[in-house]
Amino acid sequence: MTDSPIDAEGRLPELAAFRGLRVVDLSTRLGGAYAARLFGDHGADVVLAEDGEGHPLRRESAGLHAYANWNKRSVRRERAEALIRSADVAVTTEVPLDAELGGMLQGDAVHLSVTPHGLTGPLADAPANDLTLNARSGWAWCNGYAGEPPLTLPQGQAGYMGGLAGFIATAAALRRRAAAERPELVDVRELEALALTCHPWAISDIYQGTGRSRGPAGGRMRGEPGPLYEARDGKMNFGFGDWHHWAQAMELFNLPEQGAREDLQGRDGRYGRDLSAVQAGVARELAEMERWPLFHKLMELRCIAGCMQDAQQLLENEQLTARRYFRSTGIGDGRARAPGDAAPLTPPSWSHRRSAPAEIGAGEGDWGEGVQGEARGEGEPAAGAGDAPLAGVRVLTFTQAWSGTFCTELLGLLGAEVVQIESLRRVDIWRNVRQRVPRAIEDATRVQHAQNTQGLFNAVNLNKKGITLDLGGEEGRELFWRMMPGFDVVVENFRPGVLASWGITLETLAERRPDVILATISGYGHEGPYRTYPANGATTEPMSGLSSMHGYPGDDGMNTAGLYPDPVSGYTAAAAIVAALHRRERVGGPQRLDAAMLEATTAVVGHRVLEADAGGAAARPQGNRDDRRAPHGIYRCAGEDEWIALGVDTDEQWRGLCGLIGTEEAAVAAGWTERKEREEEADAIVAAWAAERPAADAERALLGLGIAAAQVADIYRMYSEPDANLLEAGFIERVDHAETGPSWLAGAPWRFSGGALPALRASPRVGEHSREVLSAELGLGEAALDDLVARGITGTLDDAKRLGLPPPSLQSAADKREAGVRAAGPAAGRAN
Repeated sequence: MTDSPIDAEGRLPELAAFRGLRVVDLSTRLGGAYAARLFGDHGADVVLAEDGEGHPLRRESAGLHAYANWNKRSVRRERAEALIRSADVAVTTEVPLDAELGGMLQGDAVHLSVTPHGLTGPLADAPANDLTLNARSGWAWCNGYAGEPPLTLPQGQAGYMGGLAGFIATAAALRRRAAAERPELVDVRELEALALTCHPWAISDIYQGTGRSRGPAGGRMRGEPGPLYEARDGKMNFGFGDWHHWAQAMELFNLPEQGAREDLQGRDGRYGRDLSAVQAGVARELAEMERWPLFHKLMELRCIAGCMQDAQQLLENEQLTARRYFRSTGIGDGRARAPGDAAPLTPPSWSHRRSAPAEIGAGEGDWGEGVQGEARGEGEPAAGAGDAPLAGVRVLTFTQAWSGTFCTELLGLLGAEVVQIESLRRVDIWRNVRQRVPRAIEDATRVQHAQNTQGLFNAVNLNKKGITLDLGGEEGRELFWRMMPGFDVVVENFRPGVLASWGITLETLAERRPDVILATISGYGHEGPYRTYPANGATTEPMSGLSSMHGYPGDDGMNTAGLYPDPVSGYTAAAAIVAALHRRERVGGPQRLDAAMLEATTAVVGHRVLEADAGGAAARPQGNRDDRRAPHGIYRCAGEDEWIALGVDTDEQWRGLCGLIGTEEAAVAAGWTERKEREEEADAIVAAWAAERPAADAERALLGLGIAAAQVADIYRMYSEPDANLLEAGFIERVDHAETGPSWLAGAPWRFSGGALPALRASPRVGEHSREVLSAELGLGEAALDDLVARGITGTLDDAKRLGLPPPSLQSAADKREAGVRAAGPAAGRAN
C-alpha cells in the first residue's frame, strides 16, 4: 500500500530537511528502524532491506512494524547492494559490524549503528532486550512499589530513545561529510540513551546523602495518595509545588484550612515541605468530583494538573485534534491513526508519505524515487574533519528545569556553543529545589551557594556557559538584542507568551538574524485550546497515555518515578533543531519549531495508539511481561534487594534455561505459544531458581546461554560507585565543579569515528560566564561590566549578595503581583 506523497494538510514536502538523502535501513531492532524512519519523516528516501523472513518488527505487536517502518520502501536484502553503494546513510543494529558493509559505502557516507550496549566495551556482545536495558539503566530500580518487583517502562522505550539519539547523532555527523575521506561510523548505545532519562534523580540523592531513597526497599507503598489520585471518573495528577494561586485552588477541593496556611502561600515554601495533609484532603474530596471540569478550572488558576487518558481517549482529545496531530497510516489490511510530528517546523519539513511496506520487496520497482541530490550540499562543510559534529553552531537558551535544558545539553555534548540566560532575581527552577546546600556535599573549604549545588540542575546542564541578564528592564533587553545576531538558535521552554512579552518573537529575531531558528518547548504547544495551560513531566505522563500503559498486571495505570516526558521532549526538540540546521544550509529564511511535551510523549507509545485505533483494546499495564515472550520478568535473587531481569526469546533458549535450572522443558512446553499461555508456571520455575543465587551469578549464567539478562542496577550506586562496565564504556565520567567538587555524571550516548567529542564540562554557576560572554559578544570593558553588575543587570550570586538583592526566587515579580491581585478577590483580576 502506497500513500499519496501529499500530507494531511495538502503540502508537498518540498522543504523537507533531508529531501534527496538516501538511507538504507539494515536494522533488525526498533532503535535502528525508528532512527531510519525519522529521516524518512523529514524527506529522505529510506529503503528497508529485508531478508526472507522480513524485518523482525513484523513479528512483534501489530503496530510496531506499521509505526516504525512507515516512509520506507522494502527491497530484498540480496538485491540491496547497489542501493548500499549509493547510500548517504546506512543503519545497522548488529554486533559485530558486517565487515563487508564498510567497504561498500561511499567515502562520505555515515554508518549509524544502534545497539543495546555499543560496538565496544565489556557488554558489547551481551544479548539484551528492552527489559534488561531498563534494568541496567536504573529505570526498573526507580519504578514500582515498595515490597514489589522493580518495574520496567512500557514496551519499546529503550528502542525509541536509541532511535532518537541515533537520528540526532547521525544528522549532526552529516554536517561534516563534505570533509570526510572515509565513511563515518556513529556508535549509539540504547542503554546510555535510556539512562540519560533517569540519572538526575540519582545525582540529587547523592548530593543529599539520602542513599536508597528509591527502589524496591524505599519506593512508594501501594495505596498511598498520589502521584495519581482517583476522581469519580478516572485518575489525575497534581503538581502542588508549582501551583500559583494556592488559596483559590484549595477552595476547589473544599480545603480552605490548607489554603490559609501561611507556610504554603509561596511556591518557594512548598518545595521540600510536608504536604501529606494536603494530599490526604485532596484524595478524599476528589473521589466525588469529575476530572475534566476540575482540570480546566485549575488551568485557569495556572495550577499544574493532568488527567490520565488511555490510547483510545487520546484519539479524541480536543488539543491533539485541534493541532491535527494524528495521521492515517496502513496497518494490516486497513488504516488507522497514529501520532504525527511532535515538534513541527515552520516552514514544514515532516510528512507521512507512505505506509509501512505490506510485503517484502514491494519497493523494488521504484528505486529512483526521491533521489534528487539536494541534501548532499556543495562547497565547504558545515563542520570540518576532526571537529565536533555541531562545531560552529551557537545556541542562546532561556530553558529551565529539564525538557529544555536537556535538549540544549545534547547540543552542547555534540560541540555546539550553548549560552544559557538566567536572571539574578529568578534562576532556573531546578536550582531552587532546596533552599540550602545539600548536606552530603557541604564543604567548609569552598564558597558554596544553594543555587549552584543542586544535583538536579548540575546533572542536566553540562557543556554550557551561564550568564545572567535582567530582561525585565529595557537595558537588559537591549543587551540581549545586541548579542542575539551572533547566535544560530534560540531555545526556550517558558509558558507560551512569556518570551513574546519581552518582544522576542520569530519575527523580531529574524529582523536581526534572517536565518535564525527559534525552538519552543511547552506542555501543549503554541496552538490549540490548551496552549496557555501549564504542564510538567508528572502531569504530561497521564495526559499522553503513557501512564495508562505503565504498572503491574491488573493495575489501571501509574506514573513512572521520574518525569519521563521531560527528557523525551528534550530528545525530540534536539532532533528537530538538527534537522532545521540541515535545512538552513540550502533553504533561506527563519525557522520555528513548536515542540509539545504531550505530543512527544504520545509519540513514544505511538504503536499502541495505532493498535487501539485499528480496533484493538487500549493497552493496559502488563508489568514486566511481553506481548510474545515467556518467561519475561524480573525475579528476586538471594542477596538483599537483588533482582534479575531476563527474557527468553526462542525455544532453544528455553531448552537451555531448563537445562540450567534442572527441570524438564516439557513442564511448561518448549513452544513459545504454549509457554505464553502457561506464563505463570514458567515464572514460578524461574523465580524458584533465581531465589537461590546471587543476581551476579544468575546474570553470568544466563548470558552464557545467550539469554538477555541483567542484574537490576541500584541507580544510587550507579553514580556513587559506578559499575565497571559503564566506566570502561566511557559513559560515566568524573566531572569537577567549583562548588560541589567532583561527581560521577552521565555523558553522551554516542561515539564518532570522525572526531573526538568535547570533554564534559561542569554545569555553570549562576552568572559564572557573564563577564566572559558579554565582553566577547559586545566588546564591553571592565568599567562597563562593573556598572552593569552594580545595577543588578548581570552578575553572580556573590554580586547579588553585595548588592543586598534577595535570594533568587521561583516566582517572578509578575507572578507575585498577580497573586496579590487574585488574593484581593475574584473580581479583581483573572489568571493568565
